[in-house]
Amino acid sequence: MITTKHHSIFDLSDYDYDREDTTTMSSRTHDTYTSGYNDTPHDELISTLSSNSLNSLFDVESLFHSNRAYPETSTVTPALSRHESFKKKATTDTAKFHEDFTAKLQSKLLACHNHRITGKQQPPQTKVVVLLVGLPASGKSTLCHQIKDFIHSTTDYKCGIYNAGDVRRKKSITFNDASFFNPNNQSAQRDRDLYATITLNHLLSDLDNKGVDIGFLDATNTTVERRQKMLQLINSRNLATLVLEVESRFADFNIVTGKLNNADYIHHDNKLAFNDFKNRLKHYESVYEPVSWEELDETQVTAYVKCVDAGETFQMVKSKDVEEKELDAEKSGIEEAKFWYFKVLQDFIDQYDQLIGIEYRKRAKEFNLKEFV
Repeated sequence: MITTKHHSIFDLSDYDYDREDTTTMSSRTHDTYTSGYNDTPHDELISTLSSNSLNSLFDVESLFHSNRAYPETSTVTPALSRHESFKKKATTDTAKFHEDFTAKLQSKLLACHNHRITGKQQPPQTKVVVLLVGLPASGKSTLCHQIKDFIHSTTDYKCGIYNAGDVRRKKSITFNDASFFNPNNQSAQRDRDLYATITLNHLLSDLDNKGVDIGFLDATNTTVERRQKMLQLINSRNLATLVLEVESRFADFNIVTGKLNNADYIHHDNKLAFNDFKNRLKHYESVYEPVSWEELDETQVTAYVKCVDAGETFQMVKSKDVEEKELDAEKSGIEEAKFWYFKVLQDFIDQYDQLIGIEYRKRAKEFNLKEFV
């Protein structure tokens, strides 16, 4: 069941929880020009990002355009005198001006043309941090990559995925077995806190300097204390913050099909690796604190999204402040483009089952652990 819920700040009293949101993604207008993203390596801690969007000179709001090649336009060539002396002088004195003028003019013409033909504009400057919450093997990383792929294939926004496990593996000298994740291991706890902070700092830096529009902090963040530390850093910036909590009853399936192939276990015996990861999971379960409405009220995040059992239940709850701003914008007849990410995420949620969820859950339910162990 896919629902879009509203709460103030996250008020649950006036919402019908059993109502299904039947809104589906509206048909997109597609250009006849198509191209893929030119992904380039950026950092070993960040997933591959799409190429930069063409910046409009008009500072226009985004209407969520899909990636494509821009149509060619005719070049504006200034007329020159037939006299050789003037031609030489004009070439010498104004060549750079003509080059800059032509480039800027063509950019404006392209923006006008594309907006008139497709109604699509360049993304606004609102930046977003998505704070993941969930136990190991709940599907957090997989969901991040699915959202990233969806955004890159349907819009010009750029996503980055920042995984704390990647930082841990890079910084650790030896293999981290389950004992490293024991909450009573205080030395390891300090290391894990440090790795999470390093990961978040990479994310925030790329939002500022690398053209990333939405960054996913892919870590367990299973305790209120850890989430508060992360949110304190995020809230010191002028950023939108979404908490994305992921729960799954398909942990065994996810471990066998995913975790045993990651960098922690790729060189280990499968059965030994499986048992080690299950012990790691038990350590996290012993301290796991699910996100509560009281916590959301105190931290004043922009929105809360929850995915259960690979989309069997998917909900998005906006804060009261966001709801009011969207309502004011609607009354004024102005689309509130600063909340572009809500439309993108809702489109993803609406299509998730058909694109991914149904087939994944079918495979997960058919999985027989006894055949493995």
